[in-house]
Order: sequence, then structure tokens, then C-alpha cells
Amino acid sequence: MKSGDSLHCWEIMNCEEHEDCPAKEHPEMPCWELADQVGDYRNFCRICQDCIAYILKNDPGVLTESEKNAILERRAACPRKPKTDSS
Repeated sequence: MKSGDSLHCWEIMNCEEHEDCPAKEHPEMPCWELADQVGDYRNFCRICQDCIAYILKNDPGVLTESEKNAILERRAACPRKPKTDSS
């Protein structure tokens, strides 16, 4: 498994199967920068700064290596299902 700082945000959050992920369309830019660029509410509410992907990439000293690995293992084991159209 790659370390958190070498993973893309969509890999950390298990969004690989979501085709509509804007961060996947711009892999050079993490999702929190995209949210800032487009004025997404998550950026205004500072939700991105509380996200594990943001923390792993921007504040690596907050968690020990073993804590990071445990989080990444739990994220990998928790499949995220794509939204289905309820109409």
C-alpha cells in the first residue's frame, strides 16, 4: 500500500469508481484546491481541512505512521457505493 502522502485524495476516500470526481479529472490538483477554485461550500465551511485526505497530505505530523496506515487500511476495507438515481 502506498503511503498517504503519495496517494491521490480519491484513492484515500475510495472514490476511484466515481466517474464524476472532479479531482480525478485534474490529478495535479487535490480536491480541496478544486473546491476553493470553484467556491464549493465545503471550502467555505472548512470541511476540507477536517478531511482525512487533507490531513494526510498537509499535516503529516499530526498522526503517527501506524495511525496513518490503520486509517488507510480501514478506508480501503470500506467500499463506497456510487449514488443511485432514486427517480
